[in-house]
Amino acid sequence: MRITIDASSLSHPRRTGIGRCLESILPHLAALARGRDAIVLVSGSPIVNATARALLDQGLVDAETVCTPSLYVWQQAGMAGQLKKIDPAVHYAPDGLLPIGFVGRSVGVVNDILWKRLPETLPWHIRLVFALRQKASLGRLTIPLTLSEFTRRELIRAYGPMATRVRPTELCAADLSRFRPLVPEDAPALEAFRSRHGLPEGYVLAVGNLMAHKNLGAAVRAVARLGRRASGPRLRLAVIGHGDPAAVAALLPPDADPADFVCLGYLSDDDVGLAYRGAAAFVFPSRYEGFGLPLLEAMASGVPVAYADAASLPEAAGLAGLPFPADDDAALADILTRLAADERLRARQVALGLDRARDFSWEACAGNVYAALTEASGTPPLRLPKVTIVTPSYNQAGYLPRTLASVAGQKGVAVEHIVLDGGSTDGTTEVLREWDDRLAFWRSAPDAGQTAALAEGFALATGEVMGWLNSDDFLWDETALAAVAEAFARHPEAVMVTGDTVLTDADGQPVMIDMVLAPSARQMRHTMAVPQQSTFFRRSAYLDAGGMDPSFAYCMDFDLFERLSRHGAIVRIPKVLAAFRLHPAAKTATWQAVFRTDVLACQHRHGQGLFHELAIKLVTLEVRLGSVLAQLGALLKGRRLPTQINARIEPLRAYARKKHGLAG
Repeated sequence: MRITIDASSLSHPRRTGIGRCLESILPHLAALARGRDAIVLVSGSPIVNATARALLDQGLVDAETVCTPSLYVWQQAGMAGQLKKIDPAVHYAPDGLLPIGFVGRSVGVVNDILWKRLPETLPWHIRLVFALRQKASLGRLTIPLTLSEFTRRELIRAYGPMATRVRPTELCAADLSRFRPLVPEDAPALEAFRSRHGLPEGYVLAVGNLMAHKNLGAAVRAVARLGRRASGPRLRLAVIGHGDPAAVAALLPPDADPADFVCLGYLSDDDVGLAYRGAAAFVFPSRYEGFGLPLLEAMASGVPVAYADAASLPEAAGLAGLPFPADDDAALADILTRLAADERLRARQVALGLDRARDFSWEACAGNVYAALTEASGTPPLRLPKVTIVTPSYNQAGYLPRTLASVAGQKGVAVEHIVLDGGSTDGTTEVLREWDDRLAFWRSAPDAGQTAALAEGFALATGEVMGWLNSDDFLWDETALAAVAEAFARHPEAVMVTGDTVLTDADGQPVMIDMVLAPSARQMRHTMAVPQQSTFFRRSAYLDAGGMDPSFAYCMDFDLFERLSRHGAIVRIPKVLAAFRLHPAAKTATWQAVFRTDVLACQHRHGQGLFHELAIKLVTLEVRLGSVLAQLGALLKGRRLPTQINARIEPLRAYARKKHGLAG
């Protein structure tokens, strides 16, 4: 399906809470959609967010931009035109607002009704937009989500029964690689950070803009109160966020020392992490939040948290924070005093906070959004079939680990891997023992050859879909088998699914790409029209076709695939699925006489004579022309290919071997 996302929050270098949430789930959404769905970011100005730009450069998402002078004009007019042109299956609105005129399926996150509860907090034009659009959008969203039970209750109070459809959903988390406890190695960077900003050890940290609902005055007054009590070094409050330092200074009591307050402004991601880790305590005095993401970030950083007992903050904090009445600076001052004096209390709160932060993950949040998008699109969830990969092996211990790792690393689909080794003497057995817990079955013993080993493996298989990967080849990326399984799920008529193959040198470095169009049964009768490494088949069709033919020692794939093609359709997916390694020890290079005998046997089972020979040559030319057309089509569509094929068209393996001096 095609998914559009309102990415206006990623068009500004300084992220808001909505932008940070979207930025954090976007890579995980792209991973979930990869090989299945197209994600298009729509915005009214160019996207500048580094995470989104990286995904765009990798081709994992696309972007459509309509340059307009006003964000609000674009959201209500320009975006509707974009969406009509793109025609998505479902649209995602991170702020819960849909453009006027949009009538498609949608998922939106209604973050809060701050504009209604505390209108003095926001500029008039923002209040106007939400007053005009929030209720209307809520009524039109296919699936409305929200960040907390608190916000759902607020929406029901404000909008009545129509808001009962809103689903509180886990949509916030802390990135545990960025927000982590202080370690000794942080000391030089932290010291430099404190020196730049004039901060002492043991400062108190707050995060938020200078809007009234953030209630920073309570934190300022609490620190000033402690300053009047203390006989030692004075406590300082550091605030990260947008705003004018003079506006915060105006919140100070008359007898407070202006030096007690430090406005850090908008910091880089690295400095934000340092600011959290270096703090003695974190305070969040906000009167109104849809969730309270900074609480999780502080907890993940190993910092004890004090928060206002208001709005959704108790939900976000759980048992891991210390609450105080939102406007009671004396209560906040007492909490800070206790944390400084009671090491056991501090250690307990830090431990509770770390546990609480680990309860949330951006990957899970993205999964929640993706599930809602799939449901809202009206597309029933696909049941992906289990995939069995059989690997025949003999004396290729140097290549086998990459083969095994490529199968074990598959995501999004159930995979069974069976390895049948013909009694190798080069260390293969030791390799297989190391991978024992990740293999469904393996054995190493003399056998009757590759075809017999494949027949044995497929007899053991329990997957609905099967394929084989020789021990010197490998799957191209972690989404290959999920894409194959989805193709089978979407095409019940298919008995085979095939894709593109990268040809590599002996070191696994790409040399060229091998593409074919989906061949017909007629083509399959005359030539090997699909790459074995990137072709998979239904187990039921394999049984109907009679399984492996042991009389073929080399072209068992040509023989099997031709018989399979008589039982249903062949579907091609425009994706690299596997790599075929060209090297001197490959059977392709060493069994040339057997190869020619097997090929001739397969090609002539349906006919003999001059006209049949002519048909073989014409069909072979037809398949090669199809390969060229497949590559041209990929280039014209702007598909990013994994080799220098972007600059040339080379459809033939034989040509690659000759040009690069490779065997196989």
